[in-house]
Amino acid sequence: EMQLAKFNENKTFVFLGSGPLPLTLIMFNMVTGCKCIGIEQFEEVADLSRKVLKRLGLDEGIEIITGDEKTIADLDYDILMIAAFAEPKDRVFANVWDVVDEKTPVLYRTYTGMRAILYSPVTEKDTRGFHQEVMLLPKGKTNNTSVLIRKIS
Repeated sequence: EMQLAKFNENKTFVFLGSGPLPLTLIMFNMVTGCKCIGIEQFEEVADLSRKVLKRLGLDEGIEIITGDEKTIADLDYDILMIAAFAEPKDRVFANVWDVVDEKTPVLYRTYTGMRAILYSPVTEKDTRGFHQEVMLLPKGKTNNTSVLIRKIS
């Protein structure tokens, strides 16, 4: 995923659906030095995530906000990622499209192949109004397919 967008210490990365254990945010913050913001829709999950970060001493460079995809309208960021479990996908992508500009890289995780039987994949219908630039299929023990899209004006 770091190959898909230019992560560095001068960038702010927002991850929609960061979950109770924000491993993606931890990894990107530690490896690239970027500021990270996780958005989690359930307050109890967001609280747990904040406790994990505080316990690990990582709460300085990683912030967790309770909200949904509409929350990004109030944030300043350079790179956006949408979790594979973000639902409902059509609403999430439509609301993201309303907010992002054409320059902002939007990454999303989805499932392909046999994994798409178990988990709801992102469809072309969900990403209407976006142009797909790159798709990285899973390798090794990776389960997610990672995709880079940008808004079409």
